[in-house]
Amino acid sequence: MINTKKNVMSKDYGCLLIAILSNKSLYPLIDEEYENNKKEYDELILNSDFFNNNRHKIIPEDIKEYSIKLTGIFLSKNGNNFMRKILKLGWPRLYDYVKNTDCVVYEEIKQIKDYGLDNLSKGYTIYIIKQMLDMFNKDLTHKEDESKREINAYNKRLSLAWNIMIKEKLFQSLNEEFQLVLDEVGRDNALQKRINLDKNSNFLLASYLDASALSIDDILNNVNEKENMFDYIIFSRMFQVLINKYNALDSTYVRLYKSSIEKDIELEKLATQIYCLKEQVEKLERENNQLREKLKIISLDTVREKEKEIIDIKKKYNEIIKEKDQLLEENKEEIQLLKMTIENLIDESRYVNEEQITNDALTGTRGVIIGGTPQWQQYMRKIVPHFKFVGTEQLNYDAKILENANKIYFNTACNSHAMFYKTMNAVRKHKIEIVFINSNSITAGIKMFGQKNGKYTGEHLVR
Repeated sequence: MINTKKNVMSKDYGCLLIAILSNKSLYPLIDEEYENNKKEYDELILNSDFFNNNRHKIIPEDIKEYSIKLTGIFLSKNGNNFMRKILKLGWPRLYDYVKNTDCVVYEEIKQIKDYGLDNLSKGYTIYIIKQMLDMFNKDLTHKEDESKREINAYNKRLSLAWNIMIKEKLFQSLNEEFQLVLDEVGRDNALQKRINLDKNSNFLLASYLDASALSIDDILNNVNEKENMFDYIIFSRMFQVLINKYNALDSTYVRLYKSSIEKDIELEKLATQIYCLKEQVEKLERENNQLREKLKIISLDTVREKEKEIIDIKKKYNEIIKEKDQLLEENKEEIQLLKMTIENLIDESRYVNEEQITNDALTGTRGVIIGGTPQWQQYMRKIVPHFKFVGTEQLNYDAKILENANKIYFNTACNSHAMFYKTMNAVRKHKIEIVFINSNSITAGIKMFGQKNGKYTGEHLVR
């Protein structure tokens, strides 16, 4: 069976893309499928790690665009079916042969006249054969020894040769060489201090022999090569320790990430449950509205019964009412302030006009005028220049200017609630008299008073 999502994550995926996209007759099929579900495929490729690894770097630039399109398709639920379409359209004779034959023979495949099969030693067409074998769950056989060697080479190219069994056989074959190395360490006191060989060193020895292409005799008989080999083993063992630590951290990360995913799933389930509950509530509300309509036409006895239910419910809320009463008691002081404020606002004797302000000024009142339009305040400054003024927008004014005043004139015609509460708190704290003005007009009396403003002395000033 084929699994395109798994293919995308494999290390040979870049080679598979090259094998498919080298057959340009498939491009119209890819374009058609991609355009039909472009948004879905784009989101899938962006959400994958395709661009964050090296698998795509092997792909030539001239087929890079189609490799991205095809990867998006392979990551979707249509991936497996689309792979079948590609194999059937791009290699129809090979497809029919693998599907219908009981035994897939390598020599017979080489005789098929399909794209890339005439020269399997070049290109990546072997990946197409591998996909078809997986699709129909069949094995590849051969008749000639030469064919066997070619198949083995392809298997190595597919990274199928270096498995655990082969490693074990390689280690067993190196026992003699490993013993020679142990003997060499035993004869050299300096080496004994630098290195302690164990069974794990066998693998490191095998990797060094493979990389250096030298025999163990060539190495042990050459001082430089022997030193290089032991340095390689020592540093490799150090790296093994780091790799083990990394693997432990990686396992912890995977476990935590899995836990995070599980929590996300739980949250999603909760969200679904909340949505269901919301639907149930809406349903109950609809039923409740229907019952309300029916209630209008039910008998008087039923109404009384409902009234009794309401009384019972009311009793249940007595405790809540008591709590509210307690809350009112705790805020009694603030309520008293509000009560005083309301009384001041409805008490007509608390309201003054401009003419009364002029009379207060003549008697030496130290006044502060708060609020009013800018034009009104500007004119009042000319009339009573010794008074202090606070504009409507000056909410952050320093309340200390009220401490030396013996009367505050608060203009309610142009002011804010915030300014009102701030001023009332200062009035209450310092026991200052406050009166209200509900006008922004300039009367003839004040104009006349302005002509006598030379009578004011320093005693009228609020400092």
